[in-house]
Amino acid sequence: METTSSMNYAGQTQNSNQDNPLKKWVIILGALAGVFLCTTIYFARFAKPTINTVYQQVESQNMELRGELDSLLAEHNRIKEQYGELSDQLSEKDSIIMASAAEIEKLINSQADYNRIKKQLARLQNISQEYVQEMDKLYQENKALKEENLQVRADLEQEREVTRTMQKSNEDLSQKISNAAVFKAYNIKSAGYLVRNKGTEEPTEKANKVKRIKTTLMLGENSLIEPGPVNVYCRIAIPETGKVLTMGSGDTYSFVHNGQRLQYSCKTVVNYNNKAENITLNWDLMSDDKAIKGQYSVQLYTDDQFLGETYFTLK
Repeated sequence: METTSSMNYAGQTQNSNQDNPLKKWVIILGALAGVFLCTTIYFARFAKPTINTVYQQVESQNMELRGELDSLLAEHNRIKEQYGELSDQLSEKDSIIMASAAEIEKLINSQADYNRIKKQLARLQNISQEYVQEMDKLYQENKALKEENLQVRADLEQEREVTRTMQKSNEDLSQKISNAAVFKAYNIKSAGYLVRNKGTEEPTEKANKVKRIKTTLMLGENSLIEPGPVNVYCRIAIPETGKVLTMGSGDTYSFVHNGQRLQYSCKTVVNYNNKAENITLNWDLMSDDKAIKGQYSVQLYTDDQFLGETYFTLK
């Protein structure tokens, strides 16, 4: 009896297991859950730190690259500002540098290959060094040119000063020569004369006997005066009125002195040859004219200068 019961119970159990598929899926899902849990624990413990490390490394490299680029551009701008307007002459090279910097900035933002960006930065550094070298060369050339211009200006100013000094010396010399190249009149004398029928004459102070007024002088020797004919004019002014004795009115018996037209009483032409010359000028009264009493003044001129003045008195 007992044996039969046991066999019946085992058979029931086996049949129960074969007839329950849900239990099988529970076992499968439990196994999958275990695998998932293990995987999660693994990645949470080991994979996450690896990802963080790579990210931090990329960020560090990008910061390094940006720092190099910013430093290079800052130095470039400082050089441009230092050289001022001179940097305008290298605008083409400056454009290349700025375009290359913009390209590197794009590569950094796109997280391109680190080594590629480093090569681009090295190339940009070389271009920047060439820029500095060319700028320094321009500066030195410009400095030399300025110094040369300053020297040229100094030499030119010195030459101008020498020229001014020479001109002043020449003007002074010309003025001295001009001042020296004048006639000197000596022994100027004038007096009334009685003229006899035979043509002889003798000085007289009596107005009623005077028929001629004679003036004599000497033109001194002067080698600075150009030789040639010289006009000598004599102006005789009568007493009281000061009217000049003349042979006619108008411009016929006149000359110009210092822009003023003057009447003359008599004149003579001397062929001056740089030697001393004795000169005589005569004013003859008309037959029916009478000299008046008083003091007469006599002035002597050439076309260019006043020679001198003398006086005589008739009683």
